[in-house]
Amino acid sequence: MKKYIFLTFSVVIIFIIFLKSISLGNKDSICEYGDAPIYRFEKEFFEIKQDSFDIFFPKIKKKFPYFFSDSSIDFKHEVFLDDTLIQVLDSVNKAFPNLLTFEETIQQGFCNYKKYFPDSNIEFFTFIDKSFDYRTPVVYADSKLFISLHLFLGSTHTFYNFLPDYIKYSHSAEFIPASCFITLAGRHIPYPDVHNFLETILHYSKAYLFAQKMLPNTPQHVLFKCSEEQIQWCLDNESRIWSYMIEREYLFSSSMDLVDRFVNLAPFSKFGLPTDSNSPGSVGVWLGLQIWNAYMDNNNIPLTELLSETDYIKVLNSSSYKP
Repeated sequence: MKKYIFLTFSVVIIFIIFLKSISLGNKDSICEYGDAPIYRFEKEFFEIKQDSFDIFFPKIKKKFPYFFSDSSIDFKHEVFLDDTLIQVLDSVNKAFPNLLTFEETIQQGFCNYKKYFPDSNIEFFTFIDKSFDYRTPVVYADSKLFISLHLFLGSTHTFYNFLPDYIKYSHSAEFIPASCFITLAGRHIPYPDVHNFLETILHYSKAYLFAQKMLPNTPQHVLFKCSEEQIQWCLDNESRIWSYMIEREYLFSSSMDLVDRFVNLAPFSKFGLPTDSNSPGSVGVWLGLQIWNAYMDNNNIPLTELLSETDYIKVLNSSSYKP
């Protein structure tokens, strides 16, 4: 009996030590900067009771002044009681009863952001409106990121029926964190002054480099809002893509046609080959990211310095990029 009690006690002690070791091991995952504030504006605004709107609206307006800057709008009748917005809100509440689906990833990204930019702060706000502008799912202004939740309801949602399939694909909630940090990158990247294809792909891939650093566990197909198969196609054909650009002397070309074929949003990139449909759109931006990664691997340069770098010939030469 004594042996049994001793054995049981020993097992309990070992288990407690094991739990403590796990807890200590997880301390590194706790952000020393705390969590970024994430506010559900659409919830707080539309949860006001209709018969109490005039009482509670001033409080909401004081808390979220940036949503009420247009004094010409009657926010009760044109927004709060708008039938279309109520329908949009219903879909958003079903898709996002809480933010656990992406909040943890955003917080991890925020923690990394503070490591690189300790003096910078950022707040996150979710909202809805009647505009389904897929070009701006997240907007940055005044140290705030505004997330259009109605643009992340899933590719099959009926709201997106008017869109082509490759744009519908980008409306999944899994793309919210990447969209946030790609948008936030603009805060730290100089305004573009590009004159050729090389400068263009290296400039526009900076935002993806930034997001990659903030979200290191996010795969490239999520960063680029395309399928895993399309990114795998890029990886399998990286050397061919590079040779294609070199052989046709595209790098220093100022042709806007190249931007349309390899940089702009599109269902696939346009090489003029039978396999084009296997590629993602914006393959030139993907290629630019690979050059930046090679540059970082071969040079000890801080991220803040990379984002400000505009000598793109130096970047290419110092990257030793040879896929």
